[in-house]
Amino acid sequence: MIGKLFKFLRPGRKTESSATDTDDAMLSDTVAEDVPFTELPVAEQYRLLPARPPSRRWRLSKLLLLVLYLLPFGVAYLAALPLIDPETGWRLIHLGSPRVTAAIPGTERELQSEIAKGVLDIEARNRAEEEARRNATDNGNNAPDALGDLPPEIAKLTGQGSGATGNEPASSGSLSPEELAAMAEEGGFEQKIEADPLRPAPIPGLDEEGSFGRVPRIADDGTTPAQAYARPFTLEPEQPYVAVIVTGLGLNTDRTANAIEDLPLNISLALSPYAEDLPKTLARARQMGHEVFLQLPMEPDDFPLSDPGPRALMTTLPEGENLVRLEWLLARFPGYVGVVGHLGSKFANLDSSIRPVIDFLDKTGLMYIDGNNTGTVSLAAQLAANAEEPNAIIDFNIDTIPSRQAIDAQLSALVNKAKTDGFAIGLAQSYPVTIQRLRNWAQRLERQGVKLAPVSALASKQVKPQSPQEAAATQRMNETTENAHKGDASPNNADATEQTIEGN
Repeated sequence: MIGKLFKFLRPGRKTESSATDTDDAMLSDTVAEDVPFTELPVAEQYRLLPARPPSRRWRLSKLLLLVLYLLPFGVAYLAALPLIDPETGWRLIHLGSPRVTAAIPGTERELQSEIAKGVLDIEARNRAEEEARRNATDNGNNAPDALGDLPPEIAKLTGQGSGATGNEPASSGSLSPEELAAMAEEGGFEQKIEADPLRPAPIPGLDEEGSFGRVPRIADDGTTPAQAYARPFTLEPEQPYVAVIVTGLGLNTDRTANAIEDLPLNISLALSPYAEDLPKTLARARQMGHEVFLQLPMEPDDFPLSDPGPRALMTTLPEGENLVRLEWLLARFPGYVGVVGHLGSKFANLDSSIRPVIDFLDKTGLMYIDGNNTGTVSLAAQLAANAEEPNAIIDFNIDTIPSRQAIDAQLSALVNKAKTDGFAIGLAQSYPVTIQRLRNWAQRLERQGVKLAPVSALASKQVKPQSPQEAAATQRMNETTENAHKGDASPNNADATEQTIEGN
C-alpha cells in the first residue's frame, strides 16, 4: 500500500525507459494513428498524454489527499491515547486549561483532600505523642543499665534488643536479674508452643444452607457455635484473668502463620472476611489449639477517613441490605466462636441499625465482641447482654502505637485492670512487634498473679443486662433521638428554620 501511495504521489509520468520500451511505444504510435484517441485503452491514453512538470496546485492537491488519507488514523490514535497512556493523554487533552487549586464543595476532589488532610493530622499527632513519651521516659531514666550486656533472648524481655538504642530504657514490664535467671533455669526463653488441637470444624448440626453458603445456627440439642467452637477453659474463683484477641489475620500469610504458631494457645484469633483461603486458615488455627472469631466490619464515626471495607454494615443502608451483607460475612467460613466488631463506633450505637444485627446474631448462637476499644458499653454490647447472648467489650487497644514501649505500657495497664476488676480484655493487631511482645509478656504473666484466658471464657462478665422496663425505656429514648435527628435534617425543618431567620 505504501509503495502504491508513493507511486501515486510521484509527479508526472515515467520519462525514462529502456530501448525496448521505446520501440514498443513507436510501434504503438503507428498502430494507434488510425484509432480515435477516445477509443484507446485507458493505459494507452495515459501513455500518450504529454508529460508536464508538477505545478503548485498539483503539489497542494496531493498533500491534501495525503492529509485526508491519514486523518482517520490520527483521530483514532488521539481517541485511544487516554487508554494507552492515561497520564500523557489527559495532560495533552487538558493542555492550556486553568490549574485547579481549590476543591469544589461536595465533589470527589474535596473528599480526597479531606481524607489526605485527616491522615496527615493523625500522623503528626502520633509523632508528637511518641516524641513526648520518649522525652519523658529519657528524662526519668538516665541511670546506667545494671544488667549490662544480655543474651538476645533476655534482651527482648528487657527492651535492650537489637532494635533499641544504647540510651533507651528498659520497658515498663522488664524483669529483675533474679527473675531472668529463674526463667533461664526453667528454659522459659523461646520455648516452642506445644499444639493442643481442637475439634475440627465444621461440626455437624451447627450450620445450615444460606443465600451465600453455610451459616451458623443453634443445634437441635441447644448447643450453640459459641459453646462448641470455644477453647475449653475453667475459671478459678478469686483469680484475676486477662484475655487478648489478635485481629486482622488472614490478609498477610507470614503474620498469620506467626500468630498461629508463636502465640500462646489461650490468645484468641480473629480472621478478616476479606482474606483468601479462610477455611484453610481456620483449620490451621484450630489444629494448633486457638479459638477463632470472625471480624465484622461496621461503619465508624470518622467514615470515610476510616474505611471498614466493602460489604461493611453501614447506617446509610436499609435494614434488609445490612442483613444481606451480614449473611454474606457469616458465610465466609465455618467454625468460629463469634464475631468481633471492626471499627463500628457509629453503627454499633445506632439503635435502628444495630438492633436487627444483634437479633440475627442471637438466633445463630454466636458471641458478640464490641471492638470499639473504648472500654465503655456500646448499645450493641448492651443489646447482646439483654438478649442473654454471650458478649464482651474491649478494654484496651494494645498496639495503637506499634512500639515496644507503648505495647508494654498497654499490657501493664491490662494487667492492672484485671487485678482491680478481676478480668480485662485487650485487642491487638498482627504486627510482628505485637506478636513478639505478647509472647514474652505471656511467659511472665503468672508471676504477676494473673492468668491468661481465652476471650470466650470471659463472656458476659463485663456488661450487666437491663431489666425489661429499662430496655424498653432505652429503646424509646433511642428512637426519639433518631427521629429528632432525622427531623432536623428534613427539608421541611430546613425551610422552617430559614423562615424563622428571615422573620427575625
